[in-house]
Amino acid sequence: MIGVYILSFLLITADEVIKKVDSQAIPTSSESSVKMIIKKGNDVRERKMIVYTKSDGDIRYSVSKFLDPADVRGTQFLQISKKDETLQFLFLPSLNKSRRIAGGQKKTSFMGSELTYEDMERKKIEDYEYKLIKEDENLYVVESTPKKGVDSQYSKAVFYVRKDDYAVLKTELYKDGKLFKVIENEITKVDGKYNIPTRTYVKNLENGNETELIIENIKVDIKVQDKYFSPDFLGKW
Repeated sequence: MIGVYILSFLLITADEVIKKVDSQAIPTSSESSVKMIIKKGNDVRERKMIVYTKSDGDIRYSVSKFLDPADVRGTQFLQISKKDETLQFLFLPSLNKSRRIAGGQKKTSFMGSELTYEDMERKKIEDYEYKLIKEDENLYVVESTPKKGVDSQYSKAVFYVRKDDYAVLKTELYKDGKLFKVIENEITKVDGKYNIPTRTYVKNLENGNETELIIENIKVDIKVQDKYFSPDFLGKW
């Protein structure tokens, strides 16, 4: 029995684990109400938004609109994730125009949170090297390092992947070999088939700040108008 148990640990590679993570079933579309809580020392700020998503083959769309409080109301964020690149656009009502997030801007904070625009991107699997560094009865622990020439603010990432459904429960992000940020997900099985992170907790170990994203309500596989996912439609709804 011991030999069989050890052999089972060797039947999957780190690359295969990541491919299974990336190929999980996702809704064809969704609408969700999301609360964002930003904690910086004794300062706690709460923001609310509505988020629409759509998938079309290998392309995934997500658009968020902030509803409260007043200082961010009307701000919209659009992300178009393709196999080879992720396009991001931010609409600011104070300027009444949108701008594309690119280059070094992707390493900056998203709406004052501990998430950066890079954190929200869909990563290209082939841009990284993977190594299975630990395994137990419930989890695969996979280390990811960017290949030469890949622009990333992180020197490596470590993913804690649940074995039975390949949901990512935790991500550790390192800068210059030092643990910098931890992202933890509480996964809910929605509609009996989709693994949705209904609570995401982010801790910045450098400054001590925290961010929580909580999905308060979600509807999946519903009709969502295509126009919401066009950069030209930002600020018009």
